[in-house]
Amino acid sequence: MKKAVLAAGLVAACGGAPATDTPSSALARLGEEFWAEQMHASPVWATFIGDRSREGELDDVSSAAVQRHLDVFAGLAARLETLDRAALAPGEGVTADVLGAELRGALDTARCKTWLWQVDQLSGPQVWLGELPNAHVLTEERSGGGLVARYGQVPRLLRDHVANLRAGLAAGYVAPRINVERVVRQLDEMLAQPPEGSPFAAVPEQAQGAWRAALLPAVRDAVYPALRAYRAFLADEVLPKAREAVGVGSIPDGAACYEALIRAHTGLDGKPEDIHALGLAEVERIGAEMRALLAETGREGDVAAWLAALERDPQQYLATEGALLEHNTALVARAQAALPQVFGRLPQGEVKVKAIEAFRAKDAPAAYYYSAPRDGSRPAYYYVNTFQPETRLLYKMAALAFHEAVPGHHLQIALANENAGLPEFQRHVGQTAFVEGWALYAERLSGELGLYGTAEEKLGALTYEMWRAVRLVVDTGLHAKGWSRDQAVDYLISNTGHRREEAVNEIDRYIIWPGQALAYKMGELEIRRLRDEARQALGDRFDLREFHDRVLRHGAVPLPTLRREIRAWIAAPPG
Repeated sequence: MKKAVLAAGLVAACGGAPATDTPSSALARLGEEFWAEQMHASPVWATFIGDRSREGELDDVSSAAVQRHLDVFAGLAARLETLDRAALAPGEGVTADVLGAELRGALDTARCKTWLWQVDQLSGPQVWLGELPNAHVLTEERSGGGLVARYGQVPRLLRDHVANLRAGLAAGYVAPRINVERVVRQLDEMLAQPPEGSPFAAVPEQAQGAWRAALLPAVRDAVYPALRAYRAFLADEVLPKAREAVGVGSIPDGAACYEALIRAHTGLDGKPEDIHALGLAEVERIGAEMRALLAETGREGDVAAWLAALERDPQQYLATEGALLEHNTALVARAQAALPQVFGRLPQGEVKVKAIEAFRAKDAPAAYYYSAPRDGSRPAYYYVNTFQPETRLLYKMAALAFHEAVPGHHLQIALANENAGLPEFQRHVGQTAFVEGWALYAERLSGELGLYGTAEEKLGALTYEMWRAVRLVVDTGLHAKGWSRDQAVDYLISNTGHRREEAVNEIDRYIIWPGQALAYKMGELEIRRLRDEARQALGDRFDLREFHDRVLRHGAVPLPTLRREIRAWIAAPPG
């Protein structure tokens, strides 16, 4: 398998293709080579999505591997440019758009050189290495052996990561201080646990015997020493030079990097100043909706007073992890029952509610979605943060569950993964603006379905929409307008009612992932605009179920492609 993947990469890099290829077959070949390269570059991602062909290998993060990967992508992009798009079928045109967006995004954002400076408390190696047991089927001998083999390669992976960061320091690239401090603390907390109590040894009960006995020496003798060395490097070499300026604009070529990241996440050529202004307008509009909801309830005072009262209300909290999980399971079931009203196609795979593991919960967001692998070895998960459960406000949880599970991420991502009519790569990739824009759209759709049972849950949904509008303001503020971390935190708190600790976690996420957070609102607004356009054009012929199925039929597509496809449907609707 490895030789075949390498051969595909060589064909892509050298620009070779059979002379008799039709445009359709050439596109199919490009898609296959792109996906083979992705799986070659990241065998860990391959395992997480159910490809177990190389589950004894870790990713190669060396600078040479990064450059090889970009060279392969450049070759693929050059060949895609020569394709006769006019000769493709409509669905193939969408596939070409998705492939082009993925290649352009990777090549364009390479100017950011993130491998030279990113020290990430959310998705750095100290986090995803601890998640590896979740991806392995530890009842099979091959899978258990693959995990042990991967642990043996952790020293090499972290040495290469450190070499990249050290080269970055020499070239003027370094992470913000706050992110480095967070990762050092994570490593301290992780290494304070004995190997047998670490996430690396958290294997299923049925594998507690032989595989646990094999895993523990690998954790003790390979993983822990490598993590200690990584921690020492960050504390001794990176932290003293870490930048106080949190915006990506403070790295070499930072302004161009930020605009490239905006394009990669949204598929649009949005300028930071325009996105900032859009955010301010959305904050004002949503604030007016909050005030209207307050008036409907007959409550005295303003929205801030209502939010403060909810914060003090003991009925807004649950005391245990189990109670939080039960509450969120009921929310997902509530939404699941309503889906047939507005969707013609529903996924076959289930989604289950699960607590975020303790080793990363403190720095993790309130919740997130984790898709199922294609081999069906585990379900999809709606991960809920149960760290300090007595601080988790209930009135916000409905919107969060509907975003992360159904009708949000699970419905969209599972439908794409299960769509055998799409090329393999198209089932698994997509720009943030579509994926997260759909999930934010799903929050408002849930209100239309009557899924918010109380005025407080409706307010919770508005606070979450406000949160995404605030992201337009603070992301561009941080990375294009020179905002400080404290300025961004204060703006987020004043407009959303977030607790300070939650707001700090959010802002630190935006600092290390420039451009990602602003894509949510931009995608949601485009989907809503297209729905309004279709309803106005079609009148009584407008079918919301058909609209949703059309939006989701090709997986996560670039927003300009979605606009083209919906307008084609409007021009020639079925029936």
